[in-house]
Amino acid sequence: MAYNPGAIPGPKIHLPVMTDSLGVDQKTCYQSQQHPQGKSSRQPNGIPRARLLTVDEALPYSPLSSIVPFSTSIIGTPSANCSSPRPIFQTQLEENRARQPIESLNQDLLRHNGQSSLAQTALRDLRPYLSTASSTEFKFKSPLTSSSQTAERATTEGVIKSTLSDGLSPFAKMVLNGTDLSHRYPTPNSSETPSPSKNLPSPFASLKSNKNLPGFGEKSPKTPLLPTPIAENQHVFADNAQISITELEHSASMNSGRLFGNQTSNLAVIIPRLPAEARPSEYITLTEDASSISANEYQKHGKECAYTDFSKSAQSRDQRAIADEASHLLQQLIKDVLESEDEIQSETSRHTPSGATSYFVSVDNDHAENRALSQAVQIKLDSLLQKSIQHARLCDVPIEHLSRLQSLCENAISSAELLDLNIEPSWNVEDFVQWSHRLETIDLGLRSARTVLRIMVGGREEKDVYSEELLQKILRLTASTLQSCLIPVIEARSTETTSQLFHSAQSYRKEISQILYGVGRLMNLLSELLAKVDMAQSVVNAVEFFATNLVFVENAHNEKDSVLGVQKFEGLRRTAMDIITIIFSRYWEQRSSIFDEILTSLQKLPTTRQHARQFKLSAGVNVQLVSALIIRLVQTSAKKNILGSPIQQSKVHATTNVANEHEDSQEDGVGSEPDESSADDSDDSLKGQFRKIIHNLSREVTPLSDSAGKSAQYVIRFFVSRAMTAPKTGDQPHRHLLDIFCEDLIAVLGQPEWPAAELLLRAMLIHMVEIAEKPKFNAPAKNMALELLGVMGSGISNLVAITRQAAKSLENDESEFSGYLRQLLDEYMDGALDNNELLGYRGPYRAVIEYLQSNSADEAQTSSAQAYYLAQWAKAVASGNLEGNAQTEHLAVQLRRSLSRSEWIPSDALEATSSGQSHLAYTLTILNMDFCRQFDRVLKILLDSISSEQITVRTRSLKSVTQMLEKDPSLLDRARNVKILIMKCATDKSSMVRDSALMLIGKCTVLRPGLEQEFCKPLLIATNDAATGVRKRAMKLLKDIYLRNMQKDMRSAISDSLLQRAKDLDKGVADLARQTIEEIWLAPFWGFSEATEADVQKKLAIKKQVALIIRTVQRGEAASFILSSIIKGLLASESKNAAANFTVCAIVVASAFESMMDTESNPERPDQRAVLQTLTVFAKANPQLFTSDQLKYLQPYIANLSNSDDLHLFRSAVVIFRCVLPTISSIQHPLLRDVQLALLQSLSKLGTMELDEVAACLWTINGILNNPEKLVKLIVSVLRNLQTFKSTAFSDPSQKENLNRVKKYIRIAGYLGKHCDLERHQKAFRESMQSWKGSSVAGFIISCVYPFASSAQSLALRADALNSIGLICQSQPYQFNQENISSAFEKVLTGNEPELQNIVLSGFRDFFAKQEKQSEVKYEEPTQDSKGLAVGKLGASMTASDGDGASALIAQRFLKSVLHIALASQEITALTATEVIASINRQGLVHPKESGPALVALETSTNPAIAEVAFQEHRNLHQQHESMFEREYMRAVSEAFNYQKDIVKDPLGYTTSPYGSKLRSMFDIINTSKGKFQKKFLSGFCAKIDFDPSKLNVEDTPPAPLQYARFLIENLAFFEYGRIDELLYTIACMERIVSSTGSAIAHSINTEIFRVNVDRILQSSHEGLTEAGRLQDSNATVDPSRLRQLATGSIILSSLWETRTFLRRLYGLQSSPQRRDIKAKALAKDLNRAPTKAQGITGEWLVKEIAGKVDSLASQESMLGQCQNFVELLSVDNEVKVASEGEDGAEGPGTPSEEDEKLTPVPGSGGSRTLKRKGSASVNVTPQKQRKRGRPSVKRKKSVEEESD
Repeated sequence: MAYNPGAIPGPKIHLPVMTDSLGVDQKTCYQSQQHPQGKSSRQPNGIPRARLLTVDEALPYSPLSSIVPFSTSIIGTPSANCSSPRPIFQTQLEENRARQPIESLNQDLLRHNGQSSLAQTALRDLRPYLSTASSTEFKFKSPLTSSSQTAERATTEGVIKSTLSDGLSPFAKMVLNGTDLSHRYPTPNSSETPSPSKNLPSPFASLKSNKNLPGFGEKSPKTPLLPTPIAENQHVFADNAQISITELEHSASMNSGRLFGNQTSNLAVIIPRLPAEARPSEYITLTEDASSISANEYQKHGKECAYTDFSKSAQSRDQRAIADEASHLLQQLIKDVLESEDEIQSETSRHTPSGATSYFVSVDNDHAENRALSQAVQIKLDSLLQKSIQHARLCDVPIEHLSRLQSLCENAISSAELLDLNIEPSWNVEDFVQWSHRLETIDLGLRSARTVLRIMVGGREEKDVYSEELLQKILRLTASTLQSCLIPVIEARSTETTSQLFHSAQSYRKEISQILYGVGRLMNLLSELLAKVDMAQSVVNAVEFFATNLVFVENAHNEKDSVLGVQKFEGLRRTAMDIITIIFSRYWEQRSSIFDEILTSLQKLPTTRQHARQFKLSAGVNVQLVSALIIRLVQTSAKKNILGSPIQQSKVHATTNVANEHEDSQEDGVGSEPDESSADDSDDSLKGQFRKIIHNLSREVTPLSDSAGKSAQYVIRFFVSRAMTAPKTGDQPHRHLLDIFCEDLIAVLGQPEWPAAELLLRAMLIHMVEIAEKPKFNAPAKNMALELLGVMGSGISNLVAITRQAAKSLENDESEFSGYLRQLLDEYMDGALDNNELLGYRGPYRAVIEYLQSNSADEAQTSSAQAYYLAQWAKAVASGNLEGNAQTEHLAVQLRRSLSRSEWIPSDALEATSSGQSHLAYTLTILNMDFCRQFDRVLKILLDSISSEQITVRTRSLKSVTQMLEKDPSLLDRARNVKILIMKCATDKSSMVRDSALMLIGKCTVLRPGLEQEFCKPLLIATNDAATGVRKRAMKLLKDIYLRNMQKDMRSAISDSLLQRAKDLDKGVADLARQTIEEIWLAPFWGFSEATEADVQKKLAIKKQVALIIRTVQRGEAASFILSSIIKGLLASESKNAAANFTVCAIVVASAFESMMDTESNPERPDQRAVLQTLTVFAKANPQLFTSDQLKYLQPYIANLSNSDDLHLFRSAVVIFRCVLPTISSIQHPLLRDVQLALLQSLSKLGTMELDEVAACLWTINGILNNPEKLVKLIVSVLRNLQTFKSTAFSDPSQKENLNRVKKYIRIAGYLGKHCDLERHQKAFRESMQSWKGSSVAGFIISCVYPFASSAQSLALRADALNSIGLICQSQPYQFNQENISSAFEKVLTGNEPELQNIVLSGFRDFFAKQEKQSEVKYEEPTQDSKGLAVGKLGASMTASDGDGASALIAQRFLKSVLHIALASQEITALTATEVIASINRQGLVHPKESGPALVALETSTNPAIAEVAFQEHRNLHQQHESMFEREYMRAVSEAFNYQKDIVKDPLGYTTSPYGSKLRSMFDIINTSKGKFQKKFLSGFCAKIDFDPSKLNVEDTPPAPLQYARFLIENLAFFEYGRIDELLYTIACMERIVSSTGSAIAHSINTEIFRVNVDRILQSSHEGLTEAGRLQDSNATVDPSRLRQLATGSIILSSLWETRTFLRRLYGLQSSPQRRDIKAKALAKDLNRAPTKAQGITGEWLVKEIAGKVDSLASQESMLGQCQNFVELLSVDNEVKVASEGEDGAEGPGTPSEEDEKLTPVPGSGGSRTLKRKGSASVNVTPQKQRKRGRPSVKRKKSVEEESD
């Protein structure tokens, strides 16, 4: 049969037939109170009937005799008669409907002749309920029977059996025949006669349950057990008749003094027969399950009704005897104590007995000695009090004795209360020695307080024992002990200011721990007292106060920092939490104050996650103690509140149960007349009855559910409101605490003991959704909401994962319930789970409830959890759409009854569930509640926020999505738009968003490797991002993808992207790129060697790597150049892996040669051209990687040059030869001769690049072969041809062929002159060129080329000639000094031919680079003088060379021209000029001030290469010549503005994406200086904005002063200020400029534009002119030029004020009056720290404001409006009104006020007049126009004052 969670107990099963020893049916006791034989007093056999026992006589032998009730009123008078019968069914229709399943089984049996499979299945299901193992067995001892009675029993047994099945239905007969319920009774030996004195059993002595321990009484005899036949009652009467009154009296006298011991072993209880007129339908048949549960309930709630567990009755001693003994000992001790006190106080006694003083000690109480109980007496008294209270016998002690006992304890309490226990942080060991003497008194006082409280919790109802004054003393003692003694020691740390106290207290750790233990026990009693007794409000408040404070005492974070131990104090704090919970539960009026006290104390908590969580849960999870307390309080809110003592509570429970049963009976229709309506009407009535039941359940649960909901909302609302106003970086911890609280709730979400966590998370989710979706909340609030939504979404995903794991662990469990839970989980994962499926009577909710009931580890916690979870179940049932059937009705009734007791009261037994099943059931119910159901909405909000307009919101949402993906990667499959949004964010304009998007991409590629191909493209693009952090992250992610992915194209693209970043302008990025290349290309092969050839796998790996390198080099020339420099650096001696890298590179080179020589037709074989190109990279990096044998393979590529394809191979081979030949000494000369010949023959076919390489290679070969005559002949031939065409007019088209021939000659001459030092071969030149009489071969070559550089020649010919001259001059620098050459260069540089200028500048650049390299070599290698002596670095630096003279000449003669070229454009020529300027400055050839301003201007170039070169050189100059360079900064700022305006064509002072200053590079360099230097710069910078209103030139459109001022103002707005004092100083300068110059402008506007004077004001007031009228009147008489001048001035000053306001808002600065209050508190270190920007604030608003003001010059009306707004700005400060409208901002250091001006003087600021403010307030927005206002007037000033008021 499938598991049915909603099924209630099945058809009611009759109790097993219980018989006594005579076979009397004990079941009939529930049926009739009448004798079956009428009024006859004798049995049929004539034996007189025995007298029936009275209740008092029978009571001592009943189970109740072992229980000492604390109040006899709770036990009703036992009666042998049954209560009035109660019909099961209200109407016959209901009875017929209930019997319908039985009738269907009967009919099925009749149709199939008793062989029905359906009936067999039903019988099989019923057998567990009818089995002997699960039934309660009742045994009654049997007296000796006579033989006649035995025979009579035997004769009646057969008759009973034969008639037993008469009248039963077929199915009932089948059940009877198929069930074995035989009951046995002991058959004593008839020959044995028991002794009356030894065998006096009770007729109930053998009563027991087959599931418990054996019952109390004698053990059963070892005689065989026989089936018990059913006997008639006359056997009972016969046995009872044999008992005489004499025997009863004799047995009473033998019963050890018992009051009611008047029964013998032959006594039996008479059960009357069923009356003849009785009908079976009028009687109730109890189910076995119900009876067993009822018995268990009595045991379970024994604390409330004082019933003792029956299973303990088998102990050796009777419970009453134990209780009597405990009571006697307690009374005796109290009596001795009090008598001793009387003896001491007695005046008639001559001396005090020595025994009397042993009970007391003397204590000092306000300078008077009093007696108090000694410690030994306290210990003994406490033990006896506990035992007496446990047995409910404290009532035996007279109240007077208890009162006197409390009075004796009060003396010790008062004495301890008066002691001074304060511990100072500066105490040493000696101070503790004196202090420790007081601990004995404190310990005695605490013990006395425990004695007093022990009496109070004992259940006495006399008010005398509950002294409020005494309680107040106890509370004061507890509080003072905590505050003065324990808390200072607990808060002492070994490394803080309390270290001395910490080490001193270590010596007294044992004594202080004893006090801590005593306080803990005292607080446990306080909690018990609060739970049992109604206390005065003052007492409750006092307990709540110190308990709450104790919760927020900061415990040590580890054992090393704790004097007493971390967990010892945590136990005390748990007790404080229990006290708070009890007060919260019992005193409704205290709930709000408890929450307020807890929430307002949150700021005392630590904000670091590892330090905050010290509360350990059973599941191994640590949370904050406050988090656990809040959850528990919320759970307690759903608990039914009943005030009063436990006795009163039990009465209330009984009353409530009776009322509920009455209502239930009304709902069930019990007691009503039979319904004679039709079946249809009955259906309607049943529906109405069901609705009524559900309505009653809803009425019961709604207040409880609402109470918990309100508590949760109150807590969450407090957290959120405080967190929204407290940034994470601020001093207030609420933002951090909200995060910790949310994480704690997530941590316990899957724990059944903390079900209210779901409610709190649900309330938090509602608030976060509202903040995230509504536009009225600012960016920080939305960021908080998105972050928490991400945490909650991840928590839900984690809970799903935990649930699936729990279900997986139950796969081997074949129980029906486990299968049912797994089925529910499958339905949930498919989205098909209906909430109603969880609400069944035997479903998950009940399993969790009973798990909580059985878990008694923390009764207080599980009690609140059970009450709350029960309310959740009831609420779900009441609000669900459940089908109205008997099962649902039964469930609703059971829930309602359970809610009245706040605990589950089942009507039947449920199979015990394992811990795994219970946790799985719990998580299933939580997943189906409102919080987890909102997962899709949370995800949608986060995805929608990715497209938000606010940068920080987009960033935060991406991080939250990342967090959720880590928990549940399947989101990528379910939410397909996630990938699209991520890639869109990867190209966002904000670097923060891009970085977050890349981080998310990295998570996605790890979770879903199949997405690497899709996400690789945005990552490759991100490597060129403007933000350094984004580039680095992209490189790291690409590296991870490279190592995981084996696709060739993807790996090649990633490698190329990383190579490009190796030349990044940022050094950190470049270093990371080089390191990454080493890690992915070389590091995997570090273990390889030459022996790798034998390893096929390693050889294949090398070939794959070579193919990848070749593929990467093919992607462009830039990749080849960068790779060469990277390999060179990796093989340099400075590299830590140089040797390993060299081995790998040599293997790569060898493998590349093999690939090139491979003749097999392999489609994957790389192209030869690509292989040679790759080999050139390694040759340039380190020629030693090659061998002489490898060069032999290259000779054919040089000899065979026939087409352009061969030219590529030729060039690569030449480069390899040029690089490698100088490092190889064993190469064969014939090979070199062949190569030399081939190179000489190919000169005429080569281009510029090839000529350079071939010329260098020829000179290298010449150095080995030493045959210069071939080169001399070649050069002489070239020069002769040049001389031939010297006078040729190449402008003639017919000379085109000759022109090309001359160009080749010029190039050959230039490159050979550059690489070949032919000065030693002048003799050979003179022999060949007899007309040459010079002294320099280089000069001779230049003289042959120079004629072609004249302006008469074509541009292309001049370019080749100038290039060749420059190349020769680089190798022979003295040629720069030749006047003709210098003149030619100067003419080019001052001309207007950028192509020629770039050629000349390139020559200069290469020459300077060569000189710098030579100077480095000079400093590294010592030089020698004429005598061969080394002169060191100084000698080297003082030795002048031809190069030094040429460098000085170039710098002095051409610098101005070079500066002009650099500032004239942003093309390649400007870049070359900038490089020349930088090189000149590096060599110190000119004064820094000559090129400094130009470098600052070039830093602002939009060409990154130009900007980087200029920035690097500017930084070097500033570091070396700071004092000299600072005076040029203002000129540099003007130069930068002109450069931006004229060259860049953008006069604005900011850049976008993101907003930044154009002068940021300059300001970054300035920030490296001291604060004084920075303030001086900022002062001068602001002074540049100031102007003379009378001299303001406004002719241009827009006016030049306005453009310049705007450039400066916008730079001020977007500078990255390094310290707060810089920022404050800047704002102060801005305010003074506005106040000084602005006052003059405002005055001129009022007098000249608006004609404001006294007469005018009065006239306008009298005529009632409006503002528009005044403007119209001004428009008619204003001078346009003057209006434009004043409007321009007002725009400058207004823009400056807007910038000032923007900076205050951006950095969260306060206004000036507030700063005056803070200035005294601010420390210097606070002003030196870096300012923090507010999130979500960009420069977009400021840019629009300034642009709008500048646009106001377009018309006269807009200029008048601008002037009016400016006057209003200086007249009234609108910030007050803006702030009052709710524009909140962060608080921080304030801007300088008027009082600060003396501290921060600004040179050149005219006047010190400040703005006329009516008020000031903290504001973060720009002053905005509230409404139209006219010009200032007397009436207006009054109105402004009134408005301010």
